Amino acid sequence: MKILAIYFRSGSGISVIYERIFCELAKHATVDVLSDMAHSTESMPIRNTYSLPMSRFTQSLYRKCLRNFGKAPISEWWSRKAMRVVANDYDLVIAFVASSQLTPIVSGKHIAEKLGCKFAIYSVDAIPAPGGWTKPREYRGKLKIVSKYFASADYVASSNKHMLDFQLSTFKHKQGLRSNVLLTPSPNEEYHFPVSNEELILYTGSLYGLRNPNYLFGAFKRLLKTYPNARLQLVGMKHRLRQMDDILSVEERERVIISPHTSNLAPLFERARVLIDIDADREKDPFLSSKIITYLKTNRMILCETGKDTPSREMFHGYNTIIQCDHNEDSFYEGLMRAMELSQSEQDYSEREPLIKAFSIDVVCSIFWEDIKALCNVSE
Repeated sequence: MKILAIYFRSGSGISVIYERIFCELAKHATVDVLSDMAHSTESMPIRNTYSLPMSRFTQSLYRKCLRNFGKAPISEWWSRKAMRVVANDYDLVIAFVASSQLTPIVSGKHIAEKLGCKFAIYSVDAIPAPGGWTKPREYRGKLKIVSKYFASADYVASSNKHMLDFQLSTFKHKQGLRSNVLLTPSPNEEYHFPVSNEELILYTGSLYGLRNPNYLFGAFKRLLKTYPNARLQLVGMKHRLRQMDDILSVEERERVIISPHTSNLAPLFERARVLIDIDADREKDPFLSSKIITYLKTNRMILCETGKDTPSREMFHGYNTIIQCDHNEDSFYEGLMRAMELSQSEQDYSEREPLIKAFSIDVVCSIFWEDIKALCNVSE
């Protein structure tokens, strides 16, 4: 079995996830990689690596054509270059795609058609991002690309059931199309700490788009009446949020710490009592936060603010160490108070083991490999 994996590395943290997946697949098959950036594969079990850089100007032109006209001439140009350099002996082409760059699905379609092999698409994003995440003109442009190129896929996978249902509604299916959920694999790191002596509430990542910080700040303001020594730390922010000034007094703002992005979260997790996750302030949002996947492997209480009929609401319901709240201040406050109360003593975090196993790279790639074997009609 020979596989060509196509993905873009520039400007996307998702590329790290995709690299872990196709490296796992390389344990079962011969894997070549086609990307936009050169990188060392000495530690990767990869046969060949093909790199075709795309300049900033070219990427800017790609975005303008997609947004304004719903066309991808830059992707087509990149694909023609790719077809001249890659091998011609693949059984399967997999496009690992993100909403920010759709070129992998364009090149994947053309290469698979040229070779007469199967074509698979895996995305951890909903494309185009629905419900206000994407501006209307850009949404329409991306939808045109998706409807055209996804229609050639023999297999489509998304990172949760809600997202997969949305994605399958955006294009006309090829006869015999296969699809499945491939959860976003969790990081390898696992953290076990004693109960923290600090009353620290931690949020990691940016607060942008449809994520609304108002309920967090309002709940924290009320929490300070019971826990006057509590602190709220926001990690990954470039500047203080305007809502913080609107909701919190000068004295209360002194209890908030704004920190830049860091990849070393262990010291922060150790000091924290409660880890906060905030979903988009809307119902039926198909996205599942990557941060909560990291939180799962840390023995700290998790408070998840989410809407109705969301992946978070469905997957994390019924866990004592994962408290869910609605998109309003009262619900957030009640959940935060409950989380702070439980965080003062050891909890049974082993209840998360089935979740942690489901998000493990071994389980995710085992499902993927079984799907690939069925798709390509191979026994091993």
